[in-house]
Amino acid sequence: MTKIKKIFEKQNIKEILILLISAIFICLPLLSSKLDIMYDDGIQHVSRLIGTYQSINEGQTFPVIMSKFCNNFGYSWNLFYSPLTAYLPLIFKLIGLSFIGCVKLFMFFAVFLSGIAIYFFVAEVTKSKKVALLAGIFYIFAPYRLTDMYARNALAELTSFIFLPMIFHGLYGILKQKPKREYLLIFGTIGLLLTHTVITMYTAIICFIYLLTQIKKLKNRNIIKKLVISLLFIIIITSFFTIPLLEHKMASEYEVFKEGRMERTDVLVAFKLSFLELFITPKENIMTYEIGLLSVILLVLSPIVIKKMKQKCKNTDFYRFYMFALIVGLISVIMTLKIFPFEKLPSILKMLQFSFRMLEFSSFFFAFVVAVNIGVLLKKVKYKDIIVITIVLMILTCSFILHLHYKDNIDENRLIETVPVTEKTGRVHAGCASFEYLPCKAFENRNYIETRTDEVIILSGNAQIDEQIKQNTSLSCTISNVTEETQIELPYIYYLGYTVTIEQNGEITRLKTYETDNGFVGVTIPILEKANLQVKYEGTILMKISAVTSIFGLILLVGTMLLKKIKVNR
Repeated sequence: MTKIKKIFEKQNIKEILILLISAIFICLPLLSSKLDIMYDDGIQHVSRLIGTYQSINEGQTFPVIMSKFCNNFGYSWNLFYSPLTAYLPLIFKLIGLSFIGCVKLFMFFAVFLSGIAIYFFVAEVTKSKKVALLAGIFYIFAPYRLTDMYARNALAELTSFIFLPMIFHGLYGILKQKPKREYLLIFGTIGLLLTHTVITMYTAIICFIYLLTQIKKLKNRNIIKKLVISLLFIIIITSFFTIPLLEHKMASEYEVFKEGRMERTDVLVAFKLSFLELFITPKENIMTYEIGLLSVILLVLSPIVIKKMKQKCKNTDFYRFYMFALIVGLISVIMTLKIFPFEKLPSILKMLQFSFRMLEFSSFFFAFVVAVNIGVLLKKVKYKDIIVITIVLMILTCSFILHLHYKDNIDENRLIETVPVTEKTGRVHAGCASFEYLPCKAFENRNYIETRTDEVIILSGNAQIDEQIKQNTSLSCTISNVTEETQIELPYIYYLGYTVTIEQNGEITRLKTYETDNGFVGVTIPILEKANLQVKYEGTILMKISAVTSIFGLILLVGTMLLKKIKVNR
């Protein structure tokens, strides 16, 4: 029994089990088949999973075009929207889960892993497992997390909770010159960038400010070296996503890059919070922006804690991070309020879209502060204290869970064949969101998408087109009697990566594609008697190079980690 007890204490098993129980409690509503997981953003994430799964099954070299979306003309999420939450939940298809089931199980792991991530970070900073456990519990029970999970069904934002602790764990460790901590910074930043680009941008700003507070340590060449190498690995490994994104930005005009499209000042202003909303949520409202009753009480006690800490650890890294966390947490909350002039910030910062998203940062930093406050005030935290606090948080959470959206007959099958785009389709459409990933020309001519036939169209010139066979992102036909250069439009919305060839007398010629006035893929056919035309989506050369670069970077990183481990073991 003594040996088993030592294993539990050494391996953090007891703490992990408590975090697991907390995560299970938070995720209990997911067990209901009537929970409306498609509410708000949910339907888009389920549709995106379906589209990505279909793209993989179609054998696309780069599964980024949802071929059945937008009336079978193809629509891409994964070229523009961080791809991690499009691929990782599909792992659960291997055990036969539905797409909704994949989302739910992935949500559970996102909650649990975020608790684990902050636990190990706080354990290193405070050197206390019990304080770290409290931080994990408060992070898991953060009210804004519940809004992300159940009110907004914001899968990507929920997932980003995992990586914030990893990034600051890595940064803190590098500044303390702890070995191997740069890997946490690398993997945390890669995970966040491939999950939520806007949260990544704000995290980068906060990290930069944190480094400025540690400016004296940045004189150390070894620290600078590790930060630079980490940044290079991050850039290289994420290039499979970032380079095609930039390539499309430079190649044509897409709605997502259009000024005023993603940063909507009117929406930002409309969703600013009142001071009261930080403390009270109306019973009928499932959108909660509360800091949390227990957290508020403990935060109010921060001046007492600071006074006590000054006497013992004023000039320590622990104390400095505590003060940083407290200040940044408070600023994050203030930035959500109506009094904060968010609309006057630069356009790039207004891409946050909703000021209440800053509550993700306050949830993280306040979890750290509140846990430390308990540790300082109680002097010696016991497990019975932790259990009592957990039960109180469970009770407070119940009042929120009771007001979730429940609905009969939630059926994902209606999305399998995709919902057609018609003249009755509103601003938001299942599978296409607000059509922000369309070329601007296609968006402005949406009625053309609604009425266009699913075949090759002659735009100018003369030609006869026969034997058309279209299968997803592949198309073949014969084209004959081309007496002059002829422009044709293919039944595909314009994204880079479509390969068009003609075969004539055994000779294959590749044709250059362009964007038509309707935002579709166009090609010019030379004068010819008869030829076979083939269309495939294979991705661009840059996409292939960036994919190879990312794989090479990942192999190099893992290889470096293994070599260091072997060296240490010797």
